[in-house]
Amino acid sequence: MTDVATQKPSREEGKNGRPSRSLIGFKAFMLGALVALTAYGMLNHGLFGEKRWLPVAGVVLALAFFSVFVSSFYADVPRSGWILVGLMAALVFVKGLSLVWTISPPETVEELLRSSMYLAAFAVALAALSSRRLVPPFMDGLFLISFAVGGYGLLQKINPAEYPPSTIDAVRIGSTIEYANTVAVVLGMGIVLGLARMTQLKGPIVRGLYAVGLMVCSLALYFTLSRGGLMAVGLGMLVLFALSGNRLQTFANLLLFSVPLLWVVQQAQGLEKLFEVGIPPQERLSDGAALRTDVIIAAVAAFVFQAAYATLKERYELLPGTRRTLGMAAVALVLVGVGFVGYTVVSQQLQKGELVGTFATGIEKTERANDRLTSLSSNSRSKYWSVAWEEWKEHPLTGTGAGTFHYTWMENRPGSSGVRQVHNVYLEQGTETGAGAFLALVGFAGLLSFYAALGTWRATGERRLLLSGLTAAVAVYLVHSALEWHWYIPPSTLFFFALAGVTLKYAEKTGWGESPAKTRVRRTTEAREELA
Repeated sequence: MTDVATQKPSREEGKNGRPSRSLIGFKAFMLGALVALTAYGMLNHGLFGEKRWLPVAGVVLALAFFSVFVSSFYADVPRSGWILVGLMAALVFVKGLSLVWTISPPETVEELLRSSMYLAAFAVALAALSSRRLVPPFMDGLFLISFAVGGYGLLQKINPAEYPPSTIDAVRIGSTIEYANTVAVVLGMGIVLGLARMTQLKGPIVRGLYAVGLMVCSLALYFTLSRGGLMAVGLGMLVLFALSGNRLQTFANLLLFSVPLLWVVQQAQGLEKLFEVGIPPQERLSDGAALRTDVIIAAVAAFVFQAAYATLKERYELLPGTRRTLGMAAVALVLVGVGFVGYTVVSQQLQKGELVGTFATGIEKTERANDRLTSLSSNSRSKYWSVAWEEWKEHPLTGTGAGTFHYTWMENRPGSSGVRQVHNVYLEQGTETGAGAFLALVGFAGLLSFYAALGTWRATGERRLLLSGLTAAVAVYLVHSALEWHWYIPPSTLFFFALAGVTLKYAEKTGWGESPAKTRVRRTTEAREELA
């Protein structure tokens, strides 16, 4: 009988039982493949239509299939990760089981494949993160995807004749995804990720470039005119500041690119043709050219502000008393800003005399598309939710079958409008596949948020800063999904599940903290501040 102590490590394990270089390289390849597939989907019309998204689903499922045969690939997945994988597997199982009672088998098969793709992406991302060193480049990759989406969206505003918007009103930007509200959630996730990553960086040049990217993404977010997207990003920012261990610097970075951003937004208000509905693209070109000039000026300003700040920060340190004063001033500014936005929205509705019943109104028609930003109308979502809820009450355990809300709406709609999704991914699980699927998805979202927030709160230094950005990005998607159908636009949801897997793994790996050298530097700096 062979003694266990004398057994040779496998090819997938190096010394001390650690993963070998070949396994680490394979994991990095798998994580990079997920990011590349997400980028491909973002740039390929949002993978709308079966001909676009089914091949991507096949590749993701194939990656997951081959990973099962790689020894030790899933060996370091934390217990919490397996719990969440189990919840997603339960969701997929219930959707597959709904083939027994579904009212539309083809729709159910598509939804089963879609959900299986998301399960595979989450499991692979969860296992593929093998080192804390992969987290920053992973965040960089996701931010670059968001920047590409935002940059193309701005081209649609600057030159709509050459880059025509694919949205219904041809005013809101749809970018490469072709749906403004999903563009908003992708940009929102990128913004909070980018802000956390920029705060962690040291070099003035790279921080300046990040500031330009954040300004572009934020401006594109505004031009989506997505109220839910703006709200979700606001909540994501609150999560970021609540969990971050470096709130003052994060706020300073936010403020530095927000100043040129707000200037561009203010300038855009005078370019009326950017927001007018029903005019040909050629008539927007003059205002688009003016916007282009303003964007260039703002980008240069954002770069200079951030580069100068980074240079000064490296040379000078604030005293603790000054930090506290500036911190309180930052909180006051945020509260004033939130109060001003709330006052503007409420006053606009009071002028129309529609404050109480506005949410239940149908799709609004305005002369200027940006007028919708101060409206509290749900744009018919309340009707979708009402029909979905009534149908769920009739079939509480089974639903009507995965992917079949379109038929439920056609049968029970109050008017003649058509819609395919509930515009609430959680309620959609209930009305289509019953209480089991609803609990599985809500449990996944709740536990993911809990584990990520807890891991962030317990972390220190740069690990806490990066985790706060990752957790905030997760929150942006989960919150906005209560108002939208991102689930059915695969690139945005692949983005989320890759993000979710990395976030959970990084949050649970408490041993992946700062390097000893960085820990000594940070403690020395803190000691000097206390003495000062």
